[in-house]
Amino acid sequence: MSNIFSAEFGGMEAFAATHHAAGEMVTSASSADSAAMLGAAATALGPIGASFLAAYAPAQSNTLAGATLVGQLHHAIGSATQAVKAAHIATDNA
Repeated sequence: MSNIFSAEFGGMEAFAATHHAAGEMVTSASSADSAAMLGAAATALGPIGASFLAAYAPAQSNTLAGATLVGQLHHAIGSATQAVKAAHIATDNA
């Protein structure tokens, strides 16, 4: 094998682990109880905030859904990095 390209397997593993950890943190943060959060906001705002809550509820739901997708993306990046590492190792050992 030539020295033109050198994969750093330790760096790849660290990169994958970092993305898996980030995915877990973001997914945990986005798993909030949307109904409980909306209930708390409704209690704080009272009837005068009804028009605000009508817009707030779908926006909050979309934010939590988007954050969940970001967490899943981090997990996917970590998994793809592990797959690339395995492919490089298999190629080197062929």
